[in-house]
Amino acid sequence: MTDQGNRLVFFWGRECPHCAKLHPIVNEAHAELVKNGGQGITELEVWHSEENAKLMRSYGEVLKKACGGSLGVPALYNERSKKALCGMRITKEQIIDLAKE
Repeated sequence: MTDQGNRLVFFWGRECPHCAKLHPIVNEAHAELVKNGGQGITELEVWHSEENAKLMRSYGEVLKKACGGSLGVPALYNERSKKALCGMRITKEQIIDLAKE
């Protein structure tokens, strides 16, 4: 398990169709990161976990900017670089680049 504060976090919702489309890409990026000695990606479901939703809201300013003005899923947040990606059109390469920041 990765240390909080030093993770790449994937925030998603269980019934979110956009999250379902992005999940395989996140899984591919995770596998590649781990294979190359990286930490991988921490997945946190936010629609049914108030604890995870609270953490997501704590990164709200950066996530809202990445998501076009409102807090949404699917979203990825790098706790080290404090940068984020949002939306279902995120590529594996973008995720890996975010993880390396």
